[in-house]
Amino acid sequence: MQIKVQLVVCAEDGHEAQVQEVAMVEKPHQRIEHLGFTLAEAKSVLKTLQPQLVEQQATAFVAAHAQCHHCGAALGITRHHTRTFRTLFGTMTLTSPRLYHCRCQRRQTTSFRPLSSLLTESVAPELLLMRPHGPPSSRMA
Repeated sequence: MQIKVQLVVCAEDGHEAQVQEVAMVEKPHQRIEHLGFTLAEAKSVLKTLQPQLVEQQATAFVAAHAQCHHCGAALGITRHHTRTFRTLFGTMTLTSPRLYHCRCQRRQTTSFRPLSSLLTESVAPELLLMRPHGPPSSRMA
């Protein structure tokens, strides 16, 4: 039996906007140990899924901040940078554009990176919890 795992991203109205195949797993079904995913298979699928999911989420976040909140004008891009983000399933490199602030409002800076407000840390919280001593805030000084 072939199992196809897909990532389906839906638009706000619920229609499928993008379909990506994440994995294809060949699964026998003759014995009890064949039922479901093994831990190794599940880790493999999640390791493939995680970068695609994080990329989709980061792209959506940046797109939501690429317009002026006051006048609705599209914000220009000055340049692109990359940002790494570590998760339980690997390290991802994300594109992080630097956008100009809109001129309709006075700002102290001329540009900003929207992804910086989402990625306040370079490590996912659940990865910090997996460390032997827990998150840094729980350690005794």
